[in-house]
Amino acid sequence: ETKLRRQELLADLAIADGYESFFSCTRTSDKGRTGYSGVATFCRVKSAFSSVEAALPIAAEEGFTGLLGCSRKDEAASAVAEGLVEFSREELLKVDSEGRCIITDHGHFVLFNLYGPRAGDGDSERIQFKLNFFKILEKRWESLLCRGRRIFVVGDLNIAPSAIDRCEAGPDFEKNEREAFTCWPSNTGAEQFNYGTRIDHILCAGPCLHEEHDVEGHNLVTCHVKECAILTEYKRWKPGSATRWKGGWNIKLEGSDHAPVYTCLREIPDVSEHSTPSLAARYLPMVHGLQQTLVSVLMRRQATKQVKSDVVSSSFPDESIISGGCSHVKRSIANCDVNGTDISCRSLDQDSQNPILKVVGHSEDFKEEAA
Repeated sequence: ETKLRRQELLADLAIADGYESFFSCTRTSDKGRTGYSGVATFCRVKSAFSSVEAALPIAAEEGFTGLLGCSRKDEAASAVAEGLVEFSREELLKVDSEGRCIITDHGHFVLFNLYGPRAGDGDSERIQFKLNFFKILEKRWESLLCRGRRIFVVGDLNIAPSAIDRCEAGPDFEKNEREAFTCWPSNTGAEQFNYGTRIDHILCAGPCLHEEHDVEGHNLVTCHVKECAILTEYKRWKPGSATRWKGGWNIKLEGSDHAPVYTCLREIPDVSEHSTPSLAARYLPMVHGLQQTLVSVLMRRQATKQVKSDVVSSSFPDESIISGGCSHVKRSIANCDVNGTDISCRSLDQDSQNPILKVVGHSEDFKEEAA
């Protein structure tokens, strides 16, 4: 949650050395509020132009309906993302106008970075908004899954999946993770007792990247997720790192009331050569104090002309395919055509091989990053 208005995206906030960033900001002043919600994705890359890194998106979208940026109704009619035709244009725009979603397409997978809406008891309007938000999100990611795309959904979803994620864990819970929460409501004093919740999640679904005749035992988690956990040490707006919060009366949390969650992926090959999508913060005219080079201006023009590169595709882009087993990866230069394969459409709830990622670990090797 960035809580930034678009005009507040200054260079010192939006630009970081070695990263390409993508922002979505609130576009409404609902109930007199401005600059609430908002999300950002920072991708650590070696080069912003002519890159083959999977960490650098080949496409990016603000929101998940496809309507933001469409000024005319005829444009909007054709821009609505696949699978969302049952919703009205007003419903779709309302969901996207709060700056709660950035989608980046990394070739091998599509990343949804979300900030889920909160709905208090008795607030029927916000409850309906939250239901619409997740209905539209589900339709969008199921449409991608039906076409064989792999997806990751990350962020503060403002949902604790079960009772175990809202209170002290039972005796069967992983011993080292019993006091591991991701959020402590600051208005209730929960931090003093470490009475937290787990509402920040990393979800994934889809096939692994290995091309084999026998796919038994292969899925996105077992083949490509090296580690996934809640960080045990992290910075809170001051030098050095703080260890995982255990509660206490004498120390008060500073900075965010959330702890970071992370995943580390392995065996993610390069993709076709591409440059930073035009949605990147480096191209925003509001990024004051950062003088763009002539190269970056020309590359932005090139990216803008390549319309397909700025829209997350439901079908596979050209990509390098991994062949061979999980223990021995051999890359071949080939194009993946989803239309020539037999793909079954499965609901996320039915895919037992792609669970919510809750793997205990601490990463020291972030080879591919999009956080």
